[in-house]
Amino acid sequence: MTLDFSTAPLEGRARLDYWREVVCTTFVQYEMDVPQPTSAGFRGRVTAQTLGDLGVARVVSDPHTVFRSPTLIRRSGEDDLLVNLAVQGCVTVSQQERDAVLRPGDFTVYDSARPCRIVCADPFELLVLKVPRPLFDAHCPLARDAMATTVPGDHGVGALFAPFFHSLTAHSAGLSPDARARIGATLLDLLATALSERTDSGARLGVPRAAHMDRARRYIIDHIADPDLSPAMVARALGISVRYLHAIFRAEDTSPSRWILQQRIDRAAGLLADPGRAGRSVTDIAYAVGFKDASHFTRAFKDRHGFSPREYRRRLAG
Repeated sequence: MTLDFSTAPLEGRARLDYWREVVCTTFVQYEMDVPQPTSAGFRGRVTAQTLGDLGVARVVSDPHTVFRSPTLIRRSGEDDLLVNLAVQGCVTVSQQERDAVLRPGDFTVYDSARPCRIVCADPFELLVLKVPRPLFDAHCPLARDAMATTVPGDHGVGALFAPFFHSLTAHSAGLSPDARARIGATLLDLLATALSERTDSGARLGVPRAAHMDRARRYIIDHIADPDLSPAMVARALGISVRYLHAIFRAEDTSPSRWILQQRIDRAAGLLADPGRAGRSVTDIAYAVGFKDASHFTRAFKDRHGFSPREYRRRLAG
């Protein structure tokens, strides 16, 4: 079902009060600054629909600014990611000391759980995609420092995402719920590809390869005890693609999986060498550093140190 909200039937102050209610109900709770309206009064229209669990809306409005302050975030408790795609006018989305200036066709992502500001200085038209965080993280994880980064709509995968998003808002209303849900999944996959293309270069987000490597290493060390730690998990946490993660480790003549294994073995060696942990079994230590299988731990440890874990412990003790 498509919902259509417009200030046109109202007059005077009632238009702004209604607009605030529409925006906060359709998207998330915002505070709002509106320039002095014209003699005709403030004009705004939102056409909203759903694609499975996604919210999709077209906004046509007079200039105004919306923002989410820390106080409002604590009070509202919403936790969604929002994609803004400019259709007409210029829109600036600011978050984490980063400004995404959107010209028609460009889009960006911002996090509703963090302070943000969206400035529309001129009359504008905007497409908005609202994605619940679990769904967003499952399809297109993004580095926290990449929010409010402009993805151009005139080249690369962004040039495919923008017209697809624009077209589905115009033509999906008559489709079945199942078809709409599948189209929503396709939209998310296309968004993930566009964001991956944007983050794969690293430098285009202002994050050099060395910084990505440092973050990856720190994440691995901090989560080494997690038996499910994997390259995919690391890439998702950093907001980069698995392919790019492999590329930055390949530049160091290793791979993410190999580096994870080395860190586990080195952590285990430290525990085996600690007299205070002499009472812990080798199997307990293997599990404590993220191994799922004791025999795998023994083989990997011997390959790296030349001795089995038990022999390594005996030699240090003796």
